[in-house]
Amino acid sequence: KKYLFFAFILMVFAAVIDALRIKMTVEAVNEKITFPEALKVYYISNFAGGITPFFSGTLPTQIYLFNKDIKNKMTLGKATMVATIMPLIKTLVFSTFAPIIFFSFKKTITNYTILSAILINGAILISLFFLFLFILAVKYPEKMLGIIFKIQHLPCISKFSRKEQISHLFNRVILEIKEFHKSFSLLKENWIKLLLSTLYTIIFWGTFFLASPLLLRGFNLNFNFSHVLVMQVIFYFILPFMPTPGGSGTAEVGFASLFSFFVPLHLLGIFVGA
Repeated sequence: KKYLFFAFILMVFAAVIDALRIKMTVEAVNEKITFPEALKVYYISNFAGGITPFFSGTLPTQIYLFNKDIKNKMTLGKATMVATIMPLIKTLVFSTFAPIIFFSFKKTITNYTILSAILINGAILISLFFLFLFILAVKYPEKMLGIIFKIQHLPCISKFSRKEQISHLFNRVILEIKEFHKSFSLLKENWIKLLLSTLYTIIFWGTFFLASPLLLRGFNLNFNFSHVLVMQVIFYFILPFMPTPGGSGTAEVGFASLFSFFVPLHLLGIFVGA
């Protein structure tokens, strides 16, 4: 029971840290958000992500909350900037630490090395692609706009909707990219807060990854800590790219598969549910 309680405390602490991360990122673009509002954004956006494919509901939910639901409402461009920079920081943290952790403890997962390497490399490649798009929008907005103009005039695009609607949609996207670019200049001015946001991201995931070992200890099971750590890093790096609702089906099946090596079958369902 005490280990379950400690795991619960860790999850509460992780939520607090993530709320601080949200608050710090918002302040990095010279906007204001209270701690309770940041905590609300954390829980609501996580729920939205959990019921949508590829966690796709997280970003628009955060943008909506920043733009409409907090006391000091942000412009759509700034809201988009904040909502985009947070997963980008997570991607950078995972892209930096995941290979280090994996190669440091690869001897503990000898039987799964090839599969694990494929999964990590795949996730890193996808993450780097999104990072490339982000850099393009921030550093070279004119090139990004050029790509959008080309997409706008593709013959296949006109088949999906009327010309006026397409023009309105792409004009909105262009305006947001310009606002996005201006907002990024604020981040350079507030780099210390951005650095703190990165630190909070590292603390959040470090805390989050301790919950499973605590639960395993609570079940009086013998396990290799580095093995559990590597499995979680791989799993949570890949999860956002799973096409099931929020990766939810993948989450339960994947977690059960990974931990079935050292969790007895009669306890596996309880462990995954916890």
